[in-house]
Amino acid sequence: MPFRPLRLLILFDDTRGYCGRVVPRMKEMLEQRAFLVDVHRIQDGPVDITPYAGLVIGTPVFGLGIKGVGPTPALTKFIEDLEDLDEKKVALFCVYELRPGTTFDRMKGLILEMGADFVAAHGYWLLRPRHQEHIIPAECMVRIR
Repeated sequence: MPFRPLRLLILFDDTRGYCGRVVPRMKEMLEQRAFLVDVHRIQDGPVDITPYAGLVIGTPVFGLGIKGVGPTPALTKFIEDLEDLDEKKVALFCVYELRPGTTFDRMKGLILEMGADFVAAHGYWLLRPRHQEHIIPAECMVRIR
């Protein structure tokens, strides 16, 4: 059976442009690992996730990571409105100002309630977004196959 690259969708809330700072490099690194990657900002409206083997979902985290932790209300609503999230492989990321707080606990709970399979999570510090940038692409390479 010949190799067929899998399709991934990076889906993110780009409020204040935080996630947009890490997505281009993340896309490049996933493509280097033989994924076909599409990018979708939730601000651009609904998206059909049916053709994708997995999703990488991202949110900004504002402030101290105590109050106002992610995911943003807009991303939460967007995910709740998605159809066919059952058994999709999902990796999570956030871009935070000071710390991610309970963002991943909340995001993981949300996707598991929707029937998705959790793959990995990684927080990117806004002031040093390339630190450990390989984590999400590497985990996707291993766990979404």
